[in-house]
Amino acid sequence: MSEVFTRFRELLGSRQRATLAYRPQANGQQERSVQTVIRSVRAYIAEADQSDWDDHAERLMFALNTSFDATRLETPFYLVHGWDAQGTVSAMLGPRPSSVQEKTAYEWRRKFQRDYSYTLACAEDRQVQAKKMRSDVQTQKWKALTERLKTGFEKGDSVWLYIPKVQTGLSRKLAHMWHGPFRIDEVHDDFRVRLKVEGTGYCVNPWVHISRLKPRALHPKRPVEEVEVGEDDDFDTALLPEDSWEPDSGRDEYEVEKILDLRWSKRTRTSKRSKEYLIKWKNYDDPEWLPVSQLSCGALLYEFNQSAKAKARFQSMQAGDDHPRV
Repeated sequence: MSEVFTRFRELLGSRQRATLAYRPQANGQQERSVQTVIRSVRAYIAEADQSDWDDHAERLMFALNTSFDATRLETPFYLVHGWDAQGTVSAMLGPRPSSVQEKTAYEWRRKFQRDYSYTLACAEDRQVQAKKMRSDVQTQKWKALTERLKTGFEKGDSVWLYIPKVQTGLSRKLAHMWHGPFRIDEVHDDFRVRLKVEGTGYCVNPWVHISRLKPRALHPKRPVEEVEVGEDDDFDTALLPEDSWEPDSGRDEYEVEKILDLRWSKRTRTSKRSKEYLIKWKNYDDPEWLPVSQLSCGALLYEFNQSAKAKARFQSMQAGDDHPRV
């Protein structure tokens, strides 16, 4: 076979070059793994400056190394070390006791291990079923979407816009390139469309090529089960205390009116960074910086974090110079 490939190389006029076995550029499986790692890290990054990627790297690598490989029919961890990785609970249980005094503790640990293994196997089975069901639904949905888009985009379609420019100083691999969604306002020909960008906050050219667009998949709504309740059914309110539904006005708590700002702080040089929020209390004028561990306003925190992420997405774009409005 070596002579066949040598002759084939001479016909193509190419040059043969040796490569190392562990050279990542020549290993297709390694390149595919790198794409998976980058996508996983990008999904968990929450800071505008992309500085928290290393907080998730260790857990993501452990999840990838202990995941089942359909090609090799084993986990990467087992192929490298020769034994399966142990979780925290398995490592804490330890080996079988050798003395009689430890039998009672061992029986309890063995029961705990058995319940843990059963629960883990049940969770893995449910996960496989959920993945298969989700894959089938996604395949059918994209088949229907592909058939509809064979004729091209239409006016009113919801699409994502690819913007490859990012802010200077940020990593392009960890940035989100698809922005939107936008609505198609006008279809000029088979290759160019006009997007509705007014009021979206994006400063881009509304006329774009269809190669920079991809359709937005509309996910179906979650199933809702309607519960019919009779008029006489009061949900056993007589069994509840009289003041169980009333707020406790005697508790000495302050009410958060609004979250104004966010900052990162470190108590020592070697400690990890922690979030602090600038809180505006209700009926008070002066705001106050508090760590996230001392806050109980989950709804306001979620709303503020979502708006902060949206602002970070805008700041990571190169707008104006690269995409002037026409």
